[in-house]
Amino acid sequence: MISRIGRFPPNRESNLVITQPAPEIVKQVILVVDDDEAVRDSLRNLMESEGFEVRAFSNGHDLLSEASLPAIGCLIVDYHMPAMNGLELVGALRGRGVSTPAILITGNPTKYVRDRAAAIAVLVVEKPLGSYLLDCVHEAFAKHGQLLS
Repeated sequence: MISRIGRFPPNRESNLVITQPAPEIVKQVILVVDDDEAVRDSLRNLMESEGFEVRAFSNGHDLLSEASLPAIGCLIVDYHMPAMNGLELVGALRGRGVSTPAILITGNPTKYVRDRAAAIAVLVVEKPLGSYLLDCVHEAFAKHGQLLS
């Protein structure tokens, strides 16, 4: 009898093939932090429709208390939030060694906000949000992926 590597001996009931388990695909995760529930829901719907996994938080403290952050992720953070603004949140994450790309969303960014964002490598996207935000997310993942490889 000829042995077939990777196959059970053929019989009438089956012709099963033994294969290696598929490697787990790492999902690209968007972390949305915004105190406005409507904005969070809108961003979740948009990003999920593009195939991203989304984790949404109503404030920075909730994100900071997360047990684990995704290996491949992107932050979308509102600037104006109570207790901790978006740049303070990203600064706290950077202080913990988290280098996840970040996008700050705000209605009318001042020069001060833009300068502070640039200092910690945060992209600023003005509201109202449109397709430009999605382009920025795709670019952030591409750049972060290059850094990880």
